[in-house]
Formats: sequence, C-alpha cells, structure tokens
Amino acid sequence: MTGGSNETGHWNEQTQNMAVPADPEDPLLRKWVKVKQNPIVKHPKDVGEQDMRDPTTAWRLKDGSWVFTVGAVVGSSGRALQYKSKDLIKWELEDTLLHTLPESGMWECVDFFPVDYDTPTVSSGTQKYVFKTSMVADKHDYYTIGTYDEVAQKFIPDDPKLDVGFGFRYDYGKYYASKSLYDPVKNRHVVWAWVNESDTEAMDIAKGWSSVLVRIGLPSQLSVMDSKELCSMSMLFLSILHGFLRIF
Repeated sequence: MTGGSNETGHWNEQTQNMAVPADPEDPLLRKWVKVKQNPIVKHPKDVGEQDMRDPTTAWRLKDGSWVFTVGAVVGSSGRALQYKSKDLIKWELEDTLLHTLPESGMWECVDFFPVDYDTPTVSSGTQKYVFKTSMVADKHDYYTIGTYDEVAQKFIPDDPKLDVGFGFRYDYGKYYASKSLYDPVKNRHVVWAWVNESDTEAMDIAKGWSSVLVRIGLPSQLSVMDSKELCSMSMLFLSILHGFLRIF
C-alpha cells in the first residue's frame, strides 16, 4: 500500500491505495497492477485531506486479522491511526490509536516492528518493539523502544522521556523518511532512508540526479541494546541488477 492523490476529485487529497504483482512468479516483481477497489482507505473526518500518509507494512494478529498504521495529525498532535482487515482489501478504522503525542505535529513515514524476534508476526508479551516517526517539524527520524499490547492495540514506550521527538534518532545527519522491510530469509528488518543534498535546484539539474536512498551507507540489521537504544549491524550482500553489479 502507498499514499496517493485522488485523481477524480481533490487532486491533493491523500488516500491509501494498493497494487499487486502482475506476475507473482517473477522473482523481481517488476510489474504491478492497481486493485479496482482503490482507494482502499480515505482520511477520517477529523483528519485533513493532506494529513494522512505513508502506511506501514500490515502485521497479522492472533485472530487472523491484519492491521496497519499510518501517520496523521489532528490539531497539533501527531498520531498513528490503525486500520484492520480480514482480507487486505476492506479496511476499517479502529477506535484506538497505536500511539499519539500532544504538540508533536505531523507524523510522516510511521514505522512499527518487533526486534530480536523469531517471526515477523507481531504478538503480545515482553517482546520489544520499535516505533518510529519522521517529524515534519524538524525533518528528523525519531524512534522509541517499548512493548505492544495486542488486546488494547497500543504501543507503550518503555520511557516516556525518550518518546519520539525527545529521545533517539536513527541518524544525526541528513537522514529522513525512512521505512523498513522484512527479510524472511535471514529474519531481519532492513531500513532505508532518504538523504538529500544541500544543493540548489539548478545544481541538481546540472548534475542530473538528486538525493539517494541509504541506511548509514548500507542497509542494517537492527536489534535492541539494553532495552533502550537500537544497535545496527551493517550487512553486505551482492546483487546483479539490470546488468550491473551492486552492493546492498
């Protein structure tokens, strides 16, 4: 799923949409098809048309249903809305917010995932979770460590003083709008982020490119260090993509 604009009405209305692989057997999944049910999620009445974007990967609950969270803002309070589905097509807004923080502003690219785990399925218990958001106010990526109550459908930070916006950041340079993906082969989360330059638009046009996707140079394997801070283990692997040898 990804955020998108409404093509038939308000051109800048942010909606959530879905595409599926045209050929599931293609190992590179090079072609995708939009589902006819799009948009599968529109903004709630109390959320502005341009204030809900960048959904997470959906996770599965013990009852078999799926949940994803998406960043939003109401007034000046950032929040992580939750949507639930049985079939990944019809989604219902949950009454409970996964997390919220007063006076924190718009949350972009919200991310939520377990660390040091055996399966990608989110479950209750003492398992630690990462809740991360990209703060529009200062363009930095903040995260906090905590637990997840599946029954209450809430994330609980271990230390409120280290909540998003107050505590740790993924990176302390130009690093923003990160998102993670799950690698089921090696049982790890890989985090990518957008790094832009301080060049002018004219300089970008002259050099023919602008910005890169990185994770401190390379994707990293994440784990919790003393339950408060993430540590990342750089990983190297090679792939031949479009005829070129590249390091990922």
